[in-house]
Amino acid sequence: DAFAMTDTFRKVAGPKADLQSLARGVNVVGLDSQPRDIIKLHAELFKKHGISTIRNFDALNDVNNLIFSGQCIHDAGLRHEVVVTVMELPPDCGGGAHTPEFYMKTLRESLDAGIPYDSVCFKDASGTLTPKKVHETIKQARKMLGNEVNLVFHSHETAGIGLAQYMAALEAGADQVDCAMAPTSGGTCQTDIATLWHALRGTDVELDVDIDKVMEAELVYKDCMKDYF
Repeated sequence: DAFAMTDTFRKVAGPKADLQSLARGVNVVGLDSQPRDIIKLHAELFKKHGISTIRNFDALNDVNNLIFSGQCIHDAGLRHEVVVTVMELPPDCGGGAHTPEFYMKTLRESLDAGIPYDSVCFKDASGTLTPKKVHETIKQARKMLGNEVNLVFHSHETAGIGLAQYMAALEAGADQVDCAMAPTSGGTCQTDIATLWHALRGTDVELDVDIDKVMEAELVYKDCMKDYF
């Protein structure tokens, strides 16, 4: 029961924690387009059961799929994090569309559509966008959005460059990147919290975490997950 799980998570995390879920625009949590009443009900139920932010994306950057779904998320009292989907293509596939300029066009379309939002995320589900493009994309997005909007970069370690992407994003002005705890971090999951913490030592960016508690939590998590690894 997914809602029993989110209720329990909220109880353990407390009332102040920002618990986030992911939605696929008009597909909500499925792979097929849903009718308007289901899109609305999705937002209302996630609000009822402890979620506070929904990250809302369309894999093909069709902004039309984010308008109604984003409005439902906002109307339900949730924070709406609107997404621009990013990725890199192999050299022999051209890849001309996957440029910072294309991503800025998509972001501008989202802003012009009047979608209510509380933050903006550039989401690389494949973990392949080159760090150079990450830097330029986040730099241009920061300029377009100004300094008040929470700007997020999300990726995976699928191609082994997640840490380099995150360093580039933070240098370019991102406020937030998404990490994971071992043993599920890395690979097709996110960069490990401790890895990023170490990489940022000596820079102007701090994660504001107690690394000893993080390492302890990872040991507990590893013990909980031992039957799956």
